[in-house]
Amino acid sequence: MALRIRFQYPTGSQLGCSIERLSDGSFYDFTTTTFVASPTTLINSLPEDTGNFAGRFKLTLTPTPTAQFSDGDYVVTIHNMAQSNMVVAELAATMHAGDDATVIPQPLTSVVDPWSVALPSSYAAGTAGSLLGQNLDAQVSTRSTFAGGAVASVTAPVIVGTNNDKAGYALVSSGLDAIQIEGGVNARQALSPILAACAGVIAGAGTGVVVIKGGNSSATRITATTDNSGNRSSVTLTLPT
Repeated sequence: MALRIRFQYPTGSQLGCSIERLSDGSFYDFTTTTFVASPTTLINSLPEDTGNFAGRFKLTLTPTPTAQFSDGDYVVTIHNMAQSNMVVAELAATMHAGDDATVIPQPLTSVVDPWSVALPSSYAAGTAGSLLGQNLDAQVSTRSTFAGGAVASVTAPVIVGTNNDKAGYALVSSGLDAIQIEGGVNARQALSPILAACAGVIAGAGTGVVVIKGGNSSATRITATTDNSGNRSSVTLTLPT
């Protein structure tokens, strides 16, 4: 892994280079080999080649730590160190896995087919592959279950356990208490004198005071004062609490 810098300039020049990481705008410190905002050594000498390659200035920065040269774009600035580090050029570089080599995708024939990999042992614990292998290790149809067994279909009979999706709407006598029929009389209480009048034992008919017991109960539910024609002048209801 390396960053290779190559630059052509008149022979005999005194050049240097600096490296900027574009993702955060930090610069490479040639002393600490880390990217920082204010490096101790910002510019490093860029030596000139010799022989047939005189006039070519080159530097191979190796190794390039992957942690420092994270994947992304970089700019290599060329400085003329003989002229107060004046910038003479800027070169673009793309780093991947700590290297400036062009990333060449693998041919399809060399890519592992994920559907051919055994689950879950082929993957580390906690990874998506491991979780799939551990939890989808049987036919999905066998996982469609409830407490009484597998659900055959939407048309076949099934046993329903406690149904909690309609809490507060159960058909019990107390459920009628919230329904007010008259002032101070709820639906459950109103049904009591209706049943008494229809099916309760009557005493005192024709005497002016009629007493009616509750239906299937010995409790007095209606006490009415009447005239000879049966007209009620007053009614006292004794309702269940």
